[in-house]
Parts: sequence; structure tokens; C-alpha cells
Amino acid sequence: MARDTKKMQIYDLLKGRIESGFYPPGTQLPKEVDLAVELGVSRVTLRPALELLELERLVRREKGFGTFVREEQDVKNRVMVLFSAVQDGQEKISNPYIYILPCLQQEAARMNVVLDMCDTQSFQDSDPVLAAARIRERGIQGIIWFGSYFTGHESLLETIRKTGLPVLLPHANRSDADITGFTVMGTNYRELTRDGLKYLAAQGHSRVAYIGGSDMHNIEPADYLDDVNDAGLDPDPELLRLIEWREGKQIVFGAVDQLMNLSDPPTAIISYSDYLSLQIYEYLHREKIAVPDTVSVLTIGGQLGCDFLNPPLSALDYMDSEIGEIAVKTMLEMIHDGRRMKFIVTPHSLKVRESTKRIILHHNKQITGSVKGEMKR
Repeated sequence: MARDTKKMQIYDLLKGRIESGFYPPGTQLPKEVDLAVELGVSRVTLRPALELLELERLVRREKGFGTFVREEQDVKNRVMVLFSAVQDGQEKISNPYIYILPCLQQEAARMNVVLDMCDTQSFQDSDPVLAAARIRERGIQGIIWFGSYFTGHESLLETIRKTGLPVLLPHANRSDADITGFTVMGTNYRELTRDGLKYLAAQGHSRVAYIGGSDMHNIEPADYLDDVNDAGLDPDPELLRLIEWREGKQIVFGAVDQLMNLSDPPTAIISYSDYLSLQIYEYLHREKIAVPDTVSVLTIGGQLGCDFLNPPLSALDYMDSEIGEIAVKTMLEMIHDGRRMKFIVTPHSLKVRESTKRIILHHNKQITGSVKGEMKR
């Protein structure tokens, strides 16, 4: 949800009026038709802004009577945030909560939500019934859980289910919704990867490699190769390298080495994750293979400081700030309307940096790879 939409501008304006005392506690706001005229917008634009203010408990809307500024403005929504504090350096870098959490906290502060932070270790060996009761006794109204790849056998699942509270997984997989029964937000990785393939094809590449984990973010290899072909790229299966990259960088080095020593090596590589991209860069720099002059690199993720790499790394970006904003709004809707959505697709964007900017020859035509700004969905 972009902050510059007309709806959000009206929301910000009305919230400012309430917090400044322009509309004192207990005041009835002008009728929708009159307020819309005053603000120069349609009622279709005004109503979502009023709904957001109601979710934040800044106003109450009484059918047939109107919208009133709440007198108990100190009453806030209270949400528990569950996460795992990971010690291992490799897993910590790839753990999305590190990047999404600050965005979630910023949006919660803006939307009148108190976040109670809690490490999942706090519930180890706890009786599920007693632990669930403790959560409810603290006035928790909903739970945001930074977890994914659930098996259904996690001990904490029973505790969280027994709370009876709405639960949201803000960055997980579609399968997690079926396994846990919770509302899940997540990236459409196939669409994201398609965007990357189309972009590299438009840059003039014909042989694009993919290096990543065997799960491919839940994309079937056959489907991926179909998408490669649809983008006008070479669907050579030799360009698809699925490896256990978390077992050590030598495995990554080996995959890149095999690719670059093919009789017809790739001119671009799509990397499964930011952390994997660091290891790809390390190999290419060590072997004095120039990026992007010899091979372009495009990562999935874009969370680890891509601007500071040499060269800066192009990314299919998860858009953490949007995830934080959508998560808070969705949680408030779940709390106040009792709704549950199974899977919510979060937006992504293509952020072009120097690792894919190049001029190459393709089909006897010179195509510039210099792209200004960002390509967004």
C-alpha cells in the first residue's frame, strides 16, 4: 500500500486533525458527503481512510449516526510478535525478520499498535494451555509470527492455536497456510523470477543461469525452464544449478565454476538469495571474472545492503516496508472484523544497479543494458 495514494493522504490528514485536537475527543466528524466535498475527494476515497482510523481506535463509526472521535485515545491495539533469535551467522543473515521487523515497528507506531516482542524460546517446555492463558491475560489481541517452512509438528503451534487469537505469518510460504491454518503473507516467487528472466532477456542475454536451493522457493524446475523458454532464453538444463548452498561456500564456488567453464557459459546469473550472492561475488572476484562485463548478477531478496557491494547488486526486492505496512493493517482487520485470509501475495520490485548494467551484442544488434531508476510491478 503506497503512502502517496490519495486514500493515504486523506487518512494522514484526518489523523493529524485528530491528534492535534482539531477534532477533539468525542467530536462527531462531518457527514461523509460533506467531509468528502470539503476535502475534494469522492466518498469512495474517503471511506477507506475512515476505516483505517477505526482500525486504529481513533474513531468509532456508528451506523445511522456517524463517525465520532474516540474519547479513550490511550486505548491501543496490542499485538505479540514472535521470532527466533538465531545465533548462527549464516542463518541470521538470511532470516527475514531482521529486515522486516523495523518496518513493522515503524508502521505499528504510526497505527496506534503496541507490539510485545517475544522470542519463541520463551515457550519451550511450557504447558500449552497455561502458556496460551498467559498470552491472553496480557491483553494480546493478535499474533504476528516470523516463521516459515512449518512441518505441523512444531511444539509452539499447539500453544498458539489454543490462544484462539488471529495469527499472521508475514513472510512465509503458501504451504504454511495449509499446515498451520494461519493467515500467510508471502512472495509469488514464480512471478518474481519471471520478472527477472524477462528483464535479463530485455538486456540482450540469451543464456541465463540460476543458482539456488533445491526447493527453488517452491518453484518446480520444469516450470522454471518453461518460464525461461517463454522469456526467449535458452532453456538449457545445464544452466540450472540446484545445490545445498547452506553447507558451505565451496559448494557455491563449485556451482559457479561449472557454469563458467561450460563450452557456452552464461552471461547472467540469477541468485536464490542475498547471502548466496555474496558467495557468488566472492568466487567471481577471486577468479577475476568481471561483473557485469563478463557476467551479470541478479539476486532475489535485496535486503543485505546491495548498494554497498562492488559493483552494487541488482535485486528482485521483497519490499520490506510494504510487508510491514500490509502486515499491521491486515492484523488490525483480523482483530476487529474476525476475518482470515489464507494467502496474501506481497509486492516486489526490480531494483536495477550496476551488476546488470552493460552493453552486449545479441543477434547482431547492440542493446544497452543501462536502465534508469526502478522497474516496479
